[in-house]
Amino acid sequence: MILDIGCGNGLQTMLFGKKCKRVIGIDISKKAVASAEIRSAFLNRRINSEIRRVKLENAEFGTEYFDKIFSICVIEHISNYVQILKEVYRILKREGHMIFSVDALETIEDNKLVEKHRREHHVKKYFKIDELKIILQKTGFKRISIYPLFKSDLARKIFIKGINNRFQYGFIHSILLYAFLRCQEYKCTSKKGIFLIVKCCK
Repeated sequence: MILDIGCGNGLQTMLFGKKCKRVIGIDISKKAVASAEIRSAFLNRRINSEIRRVKLENAEFGTEYFDKIFSICVIEHISNYVQILKEVYRILKREGHMIFSVDALETIEDNKLVEKHRREHHVKKYFKIDELKIILQKTGFKRISIYPLFKSDLARKIFIKGINNRFQYGFIHSILLYAFLRCQEYKCTSKKGIFLIVKCCK
């Protein structure tokens, strides 16, 4: 059983669902949930999925209910993120895993750009590796691994451009950027990035 917190239009939820017996996606956006429900219904025969419009703290999931919990770039938008992590810990089975990503923007040195991103994307918190690890440890998680993502100078430049033009990239342009970016990221040894990827265990 997998939970996807902040499932959006359900694309990643369905991808998770291909690897498990059942997946539940939750989101608070009416529009996003409507899109996710259409996708879920279309794939219903192949993927056992459920989409719900609800906040995690109001979902009333049972204790130790999920094997894995995912959340992609959601927690940074939640003011009570510590409470959310505690709830994740409660509903996760023993030895279950939480895998999630958060915004860091550590390579963006222009405070005005960071503030523009915060304002336009409703970010409540940018995270750093050390502080996030402490929060997770205090919550009870173990075997915590945190990795920076989009570390290279190219990634920084692309993200800055994205902030300035609201991340409007053409499809072909995006594919070419992705291919080149993967090469640059592979060679980069920096411990700071635009995002953080986290895996931890109950």
